[in-house]
Amino acid sequence: MRIGAQTAARRTARALLDVAEKKGEAAAVQSGLRKAVAALRDLPELNAVLANPALSVERRKRIVAAVFATSPDLVGRFLELLVGHDLIGLLPQVEQEYSTQWNTRRGVVTAEAVTAVPLDPPLGRGLEQAIGHATGLKAELRAGIDPAVLGGVLLKMRGRTYDGTVRGRLQALRRALKGDSRS
Repeated sequence: MRIGAQTAARRTARALLDVAEKKGEAAAVQSGLRKAVAALRDLPELNAVLANPALSVERRKRIVAAVFATSPDLVGRFLELLVGHDLIGLLPQVEQEYSTQWNTRRGVVTAEAVTAVPLDPPLGRGLEQAIGHATGLKAELRAGIDPAVLGGVLLKMRGRTYDGTVRGRLQALRRALKGDSRS
């Protein structure tokens, strides 16, 4: 029986988190996973090499060891495991599941704030506090930039999107003027 990629990512993340917590390295592993995902996203050549079955597994493991030498040992060994089983493409989903599960265990909610320009640190802290107050949980904010936002904040949290952008407000005003009851 084959399991889906999301199920595999969830199970893998849970196992990795269990080991990381036992070693007291959960935060370091999360950071290492995020850096590895960013490296593979920003360096498509690296991603292609690590996913290339024409290269021997040992060679790909040596590349992982060299590129991620400064990562926590657990992250390096985990990346070597993924490469050894031709599952490096699963890494982004594992990182996302790892973060979700770790945050659940800690009582933290993750939110993504998308703005047209980089979010000022004081505004980011204020947004985290407002989210924490609204949810009753500690908030962890990830900032994203999208010039199409124009102004305001597009907040994504717990599978929902809260549109506080200029574009969103203009669309709501347009619907109100047309008599459309959707808001």
